Amino acid sequence: MQVQGTYRLSLVIATSAIVACLAMTPAARALSTRDITPFAPSKRIVGATWTSKRYGPPANQSGDILPTVWGEDGDQYTMIDDGGVDVPLIGGLWRQSLAQITGVPPNIRFRHVGDPNNPPPHTLNQIRQNLSLWSGPLGPYYSSGLLEADHVFYATQQQNWDWNANGPFLGLHGIAYSVDAGGHWQFANHPFAAPLGNLSWVIRGRGGYFQDGWVYAIATEREFNAGQMIMGRSRPDVADVTNPSAWQWVSGWTTQTGEKWPLYSSAVSSAVPIMAWSRHITYPQIAYDSPIHRYLLTFTYSYYSTPPQVWRNGSELVILDAPHPWGPFTFVAHESFFGPSNGYAPGFPLAWISRNGRDLWMKFAANFDGCAPGLNCWAGYGFNYRRLHLTLAGDKT
Repeated sequence: MQVQGTYRLSLVIATSAIVACLAMTPAARALSTRDITPFAPSKRIVGATWTSKRYGPPANQSGDILPTVWGEDGDQYTMIDDGGVDVPLIGGLWRQSLAQITGVPPNIRFRHVGDPNNPPPHTLNQIRQNLSLWSGPLGPYYSSGLLEADHVFYATQQQNWDWNANGPFLGLHGIAYSVDAGGHWQFANHPFAAPLGNLSWVIRGRGGYFQDGWVYAIATEREFNAGQMIMGRSRPDVADVTNPSAWQWVSGWTTQTGEKWPLYSSAVSSAVPIMAWSRHITYPQIAYDSPIHRYLLTFTYSYYSTPPQVWRNGSELVILDAPHPWGPFTFVAHESFFGPSNGYAPGFPLAWISRNGRDLWMKFAANFDGCAPGLNCWAGYGFNYRRLHLTLAGDKT
């Protein structure tokens, strides 16, 4: 039996009990534009402020990572790891499952997509006895990347890695696809090499939005506190998205009209970072704020680098922006003890961005392993969300 898998599941199931303790100090700090990063301050976005309270996960949802896309049908969809929506078994969970999100915050609703009994969920005790039961509609894999492009959904299938040691990612088993909005999945079974694992597509618009003919994705070398972020791209069709040999990876730079512009290679081993910050990048996600023409990169980093403290002892939220998916990235805002206190996988669902691009809702997961003593642990292990306002250079106060 894989002890690491059982241990991680134990943390997930125990979280709801730990969160209930509601340790209340120290208080989470407000968003700050004081630059604590190695990146230059943004000249486009000069302020960021929370404008709502934090809303916890809906009662029928739990689980994390939560890559969220704006579907062609106008609804949003999110992939959930180690949880699910309306699980038809008390204490049950899927390794991964898809949910449809309807409504507008704070009145949103989650619905399970697909047959909830194919495969059925299982409890932790059942999985401990038989790890082959730890599965979901994509099989026995985690999934941290979700995309819709040209009427097709795509989702990553991550190879298992050493979670206990925060070990490096070992690649993808493949990229699955669905032609019925996630109701049923098909498997290309084409492996993608390491360091890929948390491959996450850049979310650019409703239905995918690939006006330049490409879909882009980012990845880091490990789950928590990675040091480098790379970028790849493919054409938005099944044959190319699911085939690693059809992908191109940013492998160098040139200059066009005074701007840094990427060069590409077909080998992921040739990829160079589009952004680097040693031991500071956890589950990055990029969303395109089209009204202000900026790509918003969100991620967290943990204050401690080794397990279990890396999961429990607090994390920092960082927001960067860029004119292109590949950068160059500049600093917007940060928040200490985000979540609070162990938030991760932040991102901006595109359907909830205002028409002027200045008011957005951030979604994030939190506290899958509880909190160190004295930290605020009230954020839920699930789809948390909160509204913020961006101030642009030239805006009236």
